[in-house]
Amino acid sequence: MEGWRALLDPEIRDFVLSHADDDVSALALKKPPRPDWPMRIVLDQIKARQKAKGKIPLWLGIEEIVFPSSDLMEQASSLPCALYKVSLAGGARMVDLTAGAGIDGFAFGECFATLDCVEKDPQTAEILAHNYKILQKARLLRADFQVICADAADYVSGMAPCDWVFVDPQRRAGGKKGLYRFESGSPDILALLPFLKDKAAHILLKTSPVLDIGQAIEALGCVSAVHIVQWEGECKEVLYILNPESVPNLEIHAVEIDAKGQAVKAFAFKPEQEKAEAASVGMPERYLYEPGPAFLKSGAFNLLAIRFGLKKLHPHTHLYTSDTAHGDFPGRVYEVLEVRPVGSGTGILREAELILRNFPGTVEGLRKKLKLAEGQAHRVFACTVADGTKKLVITKKIPEF
Repeated sequence: MEGWRALLDPEIRDFVLSHADDDVSALALKKPPRPDWPMRIVLDQIKARQKAKGKIPLWLGIEEIVFPSSDLMEQASSLPCALYKVSLAGGARMVDLTAGAGIDGFAFGECFATLDCVEKDPQTAEILAHNYKILQKARLLRADFQVICADAADYVSGMAPCDWVFVDPQRRAGGKKGLYRFESGSPDILALLPFLKDKAAHILLKTSPVLDIGQAIEALGCVSAVHIVQWEGECKEVLYILNPESVPNLEIHAVEIDAKGQAVKAFAFKPEQEKAEAASVGMPERYLYEPGPAFLKSGAFNLLAIRFGLKKLHPHTHLYTSDTAHGDFPGRVYEVLEVRPVGSGTGILREAELILRNFPGTVEGLRKKLKLAEGQAHRVFACTVADGTKKLVITKKIPEF
């Protein structure tokens, strides 16, 4: 047996399913059930399915679905994030230039009549075509689709006009991670842009949250909107909508989404609004507010305070405070129990989460100095406050928030 199609063998499929939750490293040390089985592929399929549990559990129960490599599944969008993208786009024809595992394309199939999926790796392209046929047969994929095995740059040169193009440049090469510059991604979106501007009415670009938003906007040049997506407490991805034919009227959106990809908390603003405002600063009051990661990433540090009637603890400490609770704040709300000098430690409190904001050193180093064990009921913020001093703000989580 050779290649990924071995995974369609009933015996191999039964083996994969029966070991769905096993430690793959430990399983690799055991003797294969049969000597002719491609165990590297089999074991990687188990690993890929384990990653799929958090990405797209819907596919796990569909017979004959084959997941691409576990590395590719690690990079793939989760279905909630893919569904959020669907809320941003729509039309007759979508071209996904970096199809990969196909989760984004699967979601786009709900709002486009035609879906062209470009994938440069031959095996990944074969698996994607196979999976989409299975999904279409199960009436889970509505769009007419085709999978094209090609390099994105080669495909774009002869691409027919379309309503939307989606690009998620690969940020790994030869096992090397952390390629966050546009020029280091595959494909290089900056090199593609001159060609895409003549072919696509709209371009949706996904990038890593690590990339600086301001620098990205300047480099791309035709950004009309930025969407920063938070899912399960993490900033998962940053999306740029490019409208080559229109004058950008840039707006930044930070959103927290639910399992259906719908925004449960959202904050939108224009960069010039943030620059024009200056938040009030004050010492910790009864409540302390910690913005969610997507809302911090947005850079709306002053507007968050002003729109919710809060004060910042310090111009460069992105924590907020007030005497009345604001449950609609896009982040966590805590009750302030005590504010202490760092030198006096945490008093009788011996267990807590520890967070550093505008404070030197590391969590590990300060935890050791304070002799503070891990704990869940309280959170200690080591931070710089309004009078410029370093303090420990001891807080308690508020369950209803």
